[in-house]
Amino acid sequence: MCLLSPGVSAIDLELDEYIQRADAARARGDWESVASQIAQAINHADLPKNGALRSTVHLEYGRAMGVLCQYAESEKYLLRAKEIAEKADSATFPALYELGALNVAQKKFAAAAEYFSQLPPLLARESRIKTSALVVADAYEKYAVALAATGKPDEAEERRREAGKIRETRPKASPGTITPYGAKCP
Repeated sequence: MCLLSPGVSAIDLELDEYIQRADAARARGDWESVASQIAQAINHADLPKNGALRSTVHLEYGRAMGVLCQYAESEKYLLRAKEIAEKADSATFPALYELGALNVAQKKFAAAAEYFSQLPPLLARESRIKTSALVVADAYEKYAVALAATGKPDEAEERRREAGKIRETRPKASPGTITPYGAKCP
């Protein structure tokens, strides 16, 4: 997730260090450290007040809080990530996907279906099928669960088929980052 480019200032390097440490902690499965490092990035004076970087940092904090079962805090930051992305005319797929996944994990299927229903129009515009195929397949599968739970079995089956088609065309694709919501409850 290294978000800063070469030629950044020394102050930006400090911000980038928080993000790099969060990446390393995520790779170790240490979600408490992820949350701690990303919280420092969010509170860093040089984090832009808007834009894709700010949205991504809020998204990552929301993901970490969800893994740690701090669901209200998770949703708050995922919604902020979505709002910031919208204002910056940046990609909203990540925040919508995470909001849907968070709600599935909590068995709030109507809310999950509402978030996931916003994804199909974004897929082509944000080129997600090419860059995050298995995340898109996972989104369709979780959307299917939400639809089935809310009494829409035909729509659920359609989403399962879409997920299956994606998985068939990219059998060796990287799974991307699927957030294990609720995996590290105290």
